Amino acid sequence: MFLFGLLGLAAIGGAAYAMSDVLLPSEEDETDTDVIEDEETADVSQGNLLETDDMPSEGNLVEPDTTTATDEIAPEDSAPDAEKTPSAGTVLSDYEGNLVIAGAEGDDVLAGGAGNDQINGYGGDDTVVGGDGNDVLFGDQGTDKLTGGAGDDTLHGQDDADSLDGGTGDDALFGHHGDDRLTGGSNEDELYGGQGNDILAGDAGEDSLQGGAGDDRLAGGAGADALFGGDGDDTVDGSDGEDTPSTDFLNGGAGDDTILAGLGDIATGGAGDDTFLLDGAPAGPEVTVTDFAHGQDKLLVSWDQPEAPEISIEQNADDPDMTQVLVNGQLVAQLLGAEGLTLDDIELVSTLSGPQSAATG
Repeated sequence: MFLFGLLGLAAIGGAAYAMSDVLLPSEEDETDTDVIEDEETADVSQGNLLETDDMPSEGNLVEPDTTTATDEIAPEDSAPDAEKTPSAGTVLSDYEGNLVIAGAEGDDVLAGGAGNDQINGYGGDDTVVGGDGNDVLFGDQGTDKLTGGAGDDTLHGQDDADSLDGGTGDDALFGHHGDDRLTGGSNEDELYGGQGNDILAGDAGEDSLQGGAGDDRLAGGAGADALFGGDGDDTVDGSDGEDTPSTDFLNGGAGDDTILAGLGDIATGGAGDDTFLLDGAPAGPEVTVTDFAHGQDKLLVSWDQPEAPEISIEQNADDPDMTQVLVNGQLVAQLLGAEGLTLDDIELVSTLSGPQSAATG
């Protein structure tokens, strides 16, 4: 039997219980009295849900040395006239301290409270929610869904294809193994895909995204972001569609990458045959490409008007190493290392009629 008076939960014989009273202090009583109420009709699933060993007494899930309390415990979802069968490994708590919660081998639903919680789903396809506070969440084995909530959270998907959402706060998300989906949420987040073909979305805030190994898809979202594809044929997207442009740093890494550059972005293809896609009618500063390899990399210019624009190429008068690309006389890109670039090397991508050469229109 495991009894957790401070949490409002108990595990008895491997089952999850909810407390109806939590630590009611009394100056006249210096002992702990636990009253356990059971209903024969309640069927509570098995599962080791909580771990509290060796935790400090202040603000955490552990009883102090001297505690006055009366705890009443009843099976979760029990009712006198009907059988109740809650989901295996379900732990929900409104406790305001720091929790340590461990799931079972099945499909668990685990939720923290207002404190700085540590929750591990272990085996099965788990749903883990941190709640408020600076939480640390682990999915472990199975296809898991982790949500940090408010606070500066750290999420680890670990094995299999997991879904991680940082929520609000400055979060750190690690997919590890499998084809994971990571979403930073608001504020300044760090996303690491790891192994597998991952999808990373920074959302709002100044985010840092690293795809790792595999063919990953990275999108910075609003804010000045840093995106690094890593190994594999990655898609790196800095086109956030903001009215006020912010400079993203885009790096494809090794592999044949596709880089979608937004207003004022600085793009690097890295090793491999890379493709750079630019907006042909920008309403802001030009894109800078730091390593365009003529004859190897591709330059695409998007256009959404019925008539093809006039595209021209000229050298930067102040920096001869820079090749400038202009659309209808407006500077859209500067390319470093693009000596010998011609209009035949630039492809116009029309949303109306499909791709065509910039030389022929």
